[in-house]
Amino acid sequence: MAVTISGDGTITGITAGGLPNGCVTADDLATTLDLSGNTVTLPSGTGGKVLQVVQNASLTSMLTISTTGTWTDVGDITITPSSTSSKIKITCMVPVLVYGSGGILRGSSRLVRSDGTIVWNTGSYTEHVHVRNADNEHNNMMTFSAVDSPATTSAQTYKVQGYLHTGDFIYFWQADRGFNMICEEIAG
Repeated sequence: MAVTISGDGTITGITAGGLPNGCVTADDLATTLDLSGNTVTLPSGTGGKVLQVVQNASLTSMLTISTTGTWTDVGDITITPSSTSSKIKITCMVPVLVYGSGGILRGSSRLVRSDGTIVWNTGSYTEHVHVRNADNEHNNMMTFSAVDSPATTSAQTYKVQGYLHTGDFIYFWQADRGFNMICEEIAG
């Protein structure tokens, strides 16, 4: 096909990659580049960069769990990965208070993905608060980070859940007492 330059400066007949190197400069490009719906492959060595950060203090009032043996949603955060190779780092600050009339007070938290996948829990006993011979209550600020590989570009919701093992109540304090969740998308 012949290369044609029209009177208004439009050029036709050039295929992709048909321009000589250096004839298009950064000044010739738009200031923003919309790649929605396209896959972007990063050059070697660029993995590990933070692509986006989402912060949410979704617990706006104190949550009380008084039934033992049931996982209960405490707070959540949603992030939409831009690539299937991305990893999601979730950091949670969860202030809790376990209350009871003496004896052993035990409570737990865990982090689950919206599809039910457990991303993080507190260990084999799943306890983050365990106090023997307590004087009615025990406060604890549980802070943890977890890394997930959801392998999708669909929105992902991560939920902190609480669990009362023993005691009368477990309280999860709201944002003004420190509850916070942060998601970071990390380039794969």
